[in-house]
Amino acid sequence: MSENTNTKKLSNISLFLIYSGAAISIAEIVTGAILAPLGFLKGVSAIITGHLIGGILLYLAAVMGSVMKKPAMECTRFSFGIFGSYLFSACNILQLVGWTAIMMIQGSAVFDQISLMVYGYSNPVLWMIIIASGICVWLILLSRHFSIINSTVVLLLLTLCITIGYRLFHTYAFSSAGAGEQTLTFWQGVELNIAMCLSWLPLIADYTQHARSKYAGPLGSVIGYTVVGSGMFTLGLALALSTNVADLAGMLVLSGLTVGSLFIVLFSTVTTTYLDVYSACDSLVNIYPVKRKNLMSIFLCVFSLLLALFLPMEGIEPFLYGIGSVFAPLYAILFTDYFLLRSRSKEKRKWSVNNLCLWISGFILYHVMQNVVAGASSSILIFIIVSAGSIVLSRLSPEERS
Repeated sequence: MSENTNTKKLSNISLFLIYSGAAISIAEIVTGAILAPLGFLKGVSAIITGHLIGGILLYLAAVMGSVMKKPAMECTRFSFGIFGSYLFSACNILQLVGWTAIMMIQGSAVFDQISLMVYGYSNPVLWMIIIASGICVWLILLSRHFSIINSTVVLLLLTLCITIGYRLFHTYAFSSAGAGEQTLTFWQGVELNIAMCLSWLPLIADYTQHARSKYAGPLGSVIGYTVVGSGMFTLGLALALSTNVADLAGMLVLSGLTVGSLFIVLFSTVTTTYLDVYSACDSLVNIYPVKRKNLMSIFLCVFSLLLALFLPMEGIEPFLYGIGSVFAPLYAILFTDYFLLRSRSKEKRKWSVNNLCLWISGFILYHVMQNVVAGASSSILIFIIVSAGSIVLSRLSPEERS
């Protein structure tokens, strides 16, 4: 990451490839495999439904960034004020550092399993350090200023994933029926897809703020993520149903591309996770101005590596639901203010007490819904309820909108 990234404009194709690369990740494949109890047809339906809904939300967040020319967490000042944006920046830093650690753990674990199965060599700590080093290289040397290299790697990853998918459908026979116990409902599957998209809501404007086109650039980003992300989920689902192997490493080895699988694991982790570290740095800048962003990004990457080495952070489902509980009500309020009510910006105020109270209510309600209406999509319900509450508050307290 260089110091003058804020002056560089990104083309529609660059944004498409950046977020295509973001979608090619171990987390997407693993989460797709979780949908196996739904069966292939029902699982794919949940994937498409969830990514369409999530894609619409991503586009709204991307447009806000491109129109306002501000990073994601600074955009939250529109509804929550300066200190409110600090709160959500802190939440975003936590989830991004957590994501980075989880991606390092997952990537190194799968890489180690493949290496052990094929070459008989195991060293998960070494793989984790190599992944962290790759992320640092992408941040400092490559990133946006070497977009040709980044784009080439993304295209190679796409080619390998498509090849694995092609082999699966022509080598393995799998039933459209679900695998294992039917512990997952259709809408819970949709919720997992939406939650994955929601994890990118507080990042996407960090890049679309530099889009050359206010609307086409965000559209390119969203198309790249939703199409490729849906493909990665489907690949994970197909791997789980066709190979009947519980772990991703075994699935990839049985797909027949051992060296290609190692390439996918390493570079998919890098091309996804450097975006997390970059945006964590942007969120930190919203709280406190940092002059040497490149050094800060390295520090955050090393900190995530330490978390990955010393803390158990493997669980992805609870983490996804936690992200949804924070950012679903946040963006429900932000989108309602900006697109529906067209409220005046609160960016010069310290707080918006009404909106913060509404967000807290939505946060609590999300977790209640996880237990009370577990068969439904909590994110969809939260967006509807919190958006309606925001409209009601605008009528009861018109001064909050002025």
